[in-house]
Amino acid sequence: MSRRLALVLLVVFAVPALALAADTDPQRKINPADERKAASIVFKKTDFAAGWKRTTTRSDDENVSCSFYDPDGSDLTLTGDAEAEFEHTGGFPSVLSYADIYATSTDAAAAWTRTVKLALARCLAQFFKTEVSEPGTKVSVVNYGRIAFPRVAPRTAAFRINVKMIVTQSGKTVTVPLTLHIVVVGRGRAEAGYLTFAPSPGVAADDLRRFAALLAERMKVAGF
Repeated sequence: MSRRLALVLLVVFAVPALALAADTDPQRKINPADERKAASIVFKKTDFAAGWKRTTTRSDDENVSCSFYDPDGSDLTLTGDAEAEFEHTGGFPSVLSYADIYATSTDAAAAWTRTVKLALARCLAQFFKTEVSEPGTKVSVVNYGRIAFPRVAPRTAAFRINVKMIVTQSGKTVTVPLTLHIVVVGRGRAEAGYLTFAPSPGVAADDLRRFAALLAERMKVAGF
């Protein structure tokens, strides 16, 4: 089950620009310099304590969109991107990070305006519920919304999604409350973010802030 959950969550970052559907993805004009910058921003194994490992789960090119959230980035241009996924022993918590570099600051700002909004959290909650629910497993969304967060970069946003997973096996039923946090930061041509996934109440607030500050600092070091 933990691998299935990780697969579902990685879908969110499997395409450039947060949660855009395939036919509305930004144009890709990747160049080596921006690709290296993107790779320098995402999380590294040294960012985590002992017991964490990098994983290589890949999605099946599935894309996230909802009737109320289907942003169009087809007029934007992406010049670099990177992803990195880490998990603790046993699969929880899990942290997935990404970095996108756009051709211009205007493109990056437009991508932010179109994608980083409350509807994103609502859509991801709906997607998670649909994809994880299967015979013997039922997922319900408890709540979702923006959360207060320090402005570590010119563009900063954070969301929380609380879900409840009810698993029935061999006649026994177990209820597991889970929390997803989504934090996104942007500066100049760069946007970076991460999604954390853990039993409720989720990854500690201090760690969420530390992760965000780390991405923000690396964007500055990369020249954004």
